[in-house]
Amino acid sequence: METIKYDEVKNAWKQIARNKKSPARFDFEIDIYKKLLGFFHPGPCYYYIINIADQQAEFVSESITQVRGIAPEEFSLDHVVETIHPEDAAYFVAFEKEVARFFNQLLPEQVLKYKVSYDYRVRRKDGTYIRLLQQVTTIQTDESGAVIRVLGVHTDITHLKKEKTATLSFIGLEGEPSYIDTACSTMLQSSGMPLTKREKEIAGLLAEGKNTGEIAQALFISAHTVAKHRKNMLQKTGTHSVLDLVFKARCQGWL
Repeated sequence: METIKYDEVKNAWKQIARNKKSPARFDFEIDIYKKLLGFFHPGPCYYYIINIADQQAEFVSESITQVRGIAPEEFSLDHVVETIHPEDAAYFVAFEKEVARFFNQLLPEQVLKYKVSYDYRVRRKDGTYIRLLQQVTTIQTDESGAVIRVLGVHTDITHLKKEKTATLSFIGLEGEPSYIDTACSTMLQSSGMPLTKREKEIAGLLAEGKNTGEIAQALFISAHTVAKHRKNMLQKTGTHSVLDLVFKARCQGWL
């Protein structure tokens, strides 16, 4: 992958971590096993912990040798990026950017309640390519919701999927809504800007986490008017929640 592409991925990771420095390590064991229960493995897999703030792999299971032919100590973020199939590099970068946008619009208490899933091809040590299903969930944040550490699982699904296409999914945990097979490049088809200037202003404030009362005060309009605009925006965009609305608006470039 070209250096500029890797820089784009690193910038996306920095956005998720919000350029925070990593705090001291903490006891992962209980949280890790709880998170692992939420993963389904249809093939050989390995799991890992990445410090997003420091962009360092802190742990990888020994089963990586079976899957990728490398020792645990050879695993790193650089290695992941450098071994992606050239044809898959573009959407890997696009997906990582979208992950950063998605997590930065969540409330702090929602960040730990999402799993990100998509697949791509990587080169094994012997030069052959396999298709990995990547599933990642956050296991540590700070009080603002910045992502500090994530737990990931890479599963070999080469025997299950042969086509080159891939989609991105955000799987909601603990009652949060899920967004399946979504990608800004393919998920939505739009013709123009459906939002009025006022609706765009309100959508932008919703994206900042402001409630109806705060928006009304900021725009010098009544809360009733804000509520009416919110209802109209959901109907016009075919969305069912503020999170849906903001996600779609950002994908379409309306914000």
